[in-house]
Amino acid sequence: MGPWKKDYLDLVLVPCSLLLMFGYHLFLLYRYLKCPHTTVVGYENHNMRAWVERMFQVEVKDRGPAISVISSNITAATALSSISLVLSSLIGAWIGSSTANIFTNSYIYGSRTPSIVYIKYIALLSCFLVAFACFVQTARHFIHANFLISMPNSDIQWVASRER
Repeated sequence: MGPWKKDYLDLVLVPCSLLLMFGYHLFLLYRYLKCPHTTVVGYENHNMRAWVERMFQVEVKDRGPAISVISSNITAATALSSISLVLSSLIGAWIGSSTANIFTNSYIYGSRTPSIVYIKYIALLSCFLVAFACFVQTARHFIHANFLISMPNSDIQWVASRER
């Protein structure tokens, strides 16, 4: 076995980090399904469900604070989606530039061969594009919630799923 090269860093760190990430998310999914009140996601879902039930007990004319809260969340989701799109275009510009880039030598660890560098940039780009898609979906759901809360009382039944 020869001396340790910096190129071997990718062979060790990437599988270890992916295993750690998937293990954590499986553990979090297990905790969320078995005892959701012990996770932040379950706690926030419980609080949001209570908030929505309280907002539907209020008259339509008094739902202004609820609409402003949802509007601020829409603004935050839109801003974060714009930031992730800008970062995606920045990474796309780096990918399109030449391989003799100054950032390659100072910011990339492990193997610096052109094919591996492109794979690293594309992986980073895909993460930001997934974040963009998630923030767009978040804004879509908030807009839908804003529409439903601002709607006057009607014959439409509101059904909330209860915890088991």
